[in-house]
Amino acid sequence: MENQPQKMISIYLLSMGGSVAIHVAAKKTLRCLAGLVVVDVVEGTAMASLVHMQKILSGRMQHFSSIEKAIEWSIRGGSLRNIDSARVSIPTTLKYDDSKKCYVHRARLEETEQYWRGWYEGFSEKFLYSPVPKLLLLAGTDRLDRALTIGQMQGKFQMVVVRHTGHAIQEDVPDEFAALILNFLSRNRIGPHGVEIPQNSSHGSSFCGLGCL
Repeated sequence: MENQPQKMISIYLLSMGGSVAIHVAAKKTLRCLAGLVVVDVVEGTAMASLVHMQKILSGRMQHFSSIEKAIEWSIRGGSLRNIDSARVSIPTTLKYDDSKKCYVHRARLEETEQYWRGWYEGFSEKFLYSPVPKLLLLAGTDRLDRALTIGQMQGKFQMVVVRHTGHAIQEDVPDEFAALILNFLSRNRIGPHGVEIPQNSSHGSSFCGLGCL
């Protein structure tokens, strides 16, 4: 086992899942960690929005007569803008409730409130000082807080604003998102898509992706 080549890993997470990626990178326990991509989450914006989160969650539709109705709701409400992506992702976020005879959200986010502040506090600092190449994808520049604005000006990470998208960038424009990820891997010479590692190399690369709506 010790003689086997070690795979390089890049981590991508969206929104509140981004805190997982940041904490993993900051602990420096993954020696094979080669890159970090965080999608549309910023500490300042996230912390400011926490006071409104319960109201937002209580205001969303809770029950759906069918999966198709839930998909329609996600597009109509603006959480997703790509119907094809919604047909793939939305069914996995639901479960059928036999007692209510309808579909409900699988994750009860309102019950995790006690953890919200801990997920985001120190987020920007940990991101900036993670010792790997970093990419921050945003749906708009208004999401950038002061710490990240300064860090971006100092060249501590790469930032791309993906226009005409909502919060779920990877679902709204999947082809553009994939191209941005491949470009990040290539310019930082990570894995088989990196410019210095040939396709037939004995060294591999893994890209771990987790989404959280």
